[in-house]
Amino acid sequence: MGAATHLGINLNEYDAVIRTLIPHYQELVAAAGGAVGASARNAPAVVDLGTGSGALAQAILKVRPKARLVGIDEDPGMLAMAKKRLRGRIQTIEGNFEHTAIPRCDVISASFALHHIRTGRQKAALYKRCFAALRPGGMMVSADCCLAASKGLQQAHRAEWLQHLQTNYSRAKAEGYLRTWAKEDVYFTLEREVELLSNAGFSVEIAFRRSCFAVVVGLK
Repeated sequence: MGAATHLGINLNEYDAVIRTLIPHYQELVAAAGGAVGASARNAPAVVDLGTGSGALAQAILKVRPKARLVGIDEDPGMLAMAKKRLRGRIQTIEGNFEHTAIPRCDVISASFALHHIRTGRQKAALYKRCFAALRPGGMMVSADCCLAASKGLQQAHRAEWLQHLQTNYSRAKAEGYLRTWAKEDVYFTLEREVELLSNAGFSVEIAFRRSCFAVVVGLK
């Protein structure tokens, strides 16, 4: 299922609507792009998993204008959008990133894509593949929802997310979004994300954290 279908968004409205659905969306994408700016390489080879509309790829180009980008996504409509947005600066691979070969690279990035992985075992396998695909000194950067460890904070963060949704949607529709996503998406705690990345061989840093959203960086 493509991202637009998953979220119930018309492709032409994706970039505008995604901001109404995900709190701190622009900050998260900018922080993920900024983390790539810490890469020692001036022209890194970047593989963007679940590239979607190319928002994160565009943020990476702002800090690394000479980056060579490859986007992997199973939605051809989203890939076409990314190509248009980036004016041909991105090569695309149509396929599910869990099963598609990851080219050798310096950076692997993802924004709101890895929560589609259903189990810890599957995510661990992906992280190991990512570690193997990265050159020495490479990095993996992911912006996504990462739950707090305590149930109390999880509930507080959910309430904040609901409040954000209600700035554009009725309470009933906002609640409906969260219920639907809870059935379709899998959010690990930040602690678990760090553990999985560490077990794959990465040194882990948190580049950005706000409410239940984070930019997690794995260094090889």
